[in-house]
Amino acid sequence: MEMFKQTADEIMEKDPELAIIPVGSLEQHGPHLPVMTDWAIAAELGRRVAEKTGAFLLPALPISTCREHMGKKGAVWMEPTTFYQMMNDIIMSLKVQGFKKVAILQCHGGVFIMSPLVRDLNAKYNPDLMVVNIDACIFFDRLYQEGIYETNTELHAGEGETSMMLAIAPETVHMERAVDFVPDVPRPYLSYGSIFRASPSGVWGEPSKASGEKGEAALSRMGELTVEEMNKAFAYMSQKEKFNYSYF
Repeated sequence: MEMFKQTADEIMEKDPELAIIPVGSLEQHGPHLPVMTDWAIAAELGRRVAEKTGAFLLPALPISTCREHMGKKGAVWMEPTTFYQMMNDIIMSLKVQGFKKVAILQCHGGVFIMSPLVRDLNAKYNPDLMVVNIDACIFFDRLYQEGIYETNTELHAGEGETSMMLAIAPETVHMERAVDFVPDVPRPYLSYGSIFRASPSGVWGEPSKASGEKGEAALSRMGELTVEEMNKAFAYMSQKEKFNYSYF
């Protein structure tokens, strides 16, 4: 059971030192996936990681920054500075309660303000508080190399995200509407125009290759890889000794 479904006294009795914050987004995912896709994946990945670690899991955040999906209704975003302050406030509230570690599970690729947020928090509060960010996008190529995915073109609404949604909420997926499209520009061009300038359908990948079996295998493996990466980062920070006046 997710710990946020338990009472405060039950959480106090467990006294976890690790909190997990899954971050999603509400945004278009092509003609075949719901706008909740990133949020649904974040919630499921968070549940699996919390189950493996015994962490206090926060409900997945459904809104972050996603201006690169402007053009169709259904995308909801906040300013990067607002997101920065919101996340800072959430994490500071966890620190006050005695949490020593916070793991952010970033399941929307466009939250570019996340890196300075994490660096700033660690620079200020190590070793009393350690914050790591695990961007789920870093696992896409690994899943391809391990044979879980057939394609390595995934960026948005492709084989990977479509497969995971077929495992999580198949009733929301419309495979008969899925179209494959791989833009001829690199990802950084999303800073120059919305995804619809690169892909008329809003898809960046090959959803026709998706299946629920692949999605379940991907979620299982991503849960394992997330815990591995999280533990590596916490171990790295834990080993640091004071250097002159700084623990950072």
